Amino acid sequence: MTWLPLLGTLVGAVIALTSALLVEYRRDRREERVERRKAKQEVYARYLAAHAEVRTQLRVLSVASGLTDEDRGDRAFRAYAACYAPRYELAVLAPQPVLALARNLDRHARDLRDVVIEGTTIEAEGGGRMREYLDTLKVVQAAMRADLGADIIS
Repeated sequence: MTWLPLLGTLVGAVIALTSALLVEYRRDRREERVERRKAKQEVYARYLAAHAEVRTQLRVLSVASGLTDEDRGDRAFRAYAACYAPRYELAVLAPQPVLALARNLDRHARDLRDVVIEGTTIEAEGGGRMREYLDTLKVVQAAMRADLGADIIS
């Protein structure tokens, strides 16, 4: 009996098994990248939406009349508190460059919150702070888009 057909069958089986495992590994990696990108998109969207909401609420509070200083401060703190959960989610998935920029955006949001608590209107005396905040927001959005591989919007 000759061993050549048996050896050929064995080598063929090893090649087939190896290629099947390699294809499966690559498919798993691709699916993992797609899922990670989708998770980042959702976290980035929640983070930016929270900042849009706090920005709107702070603008409204800055021009609202009839509020006591205590009530204005309480509402401003509650408005900014909505940014905490998305920021912690961001800390889990975002790369360090995006996190550093997001921390800077949060600092500008807190500064804006403090301007409102002081009773200053954003449109008048707080306009510079709002411009800084919006400029920082554009930088954060660009970093997030770059991380996701999307085109940068100018």
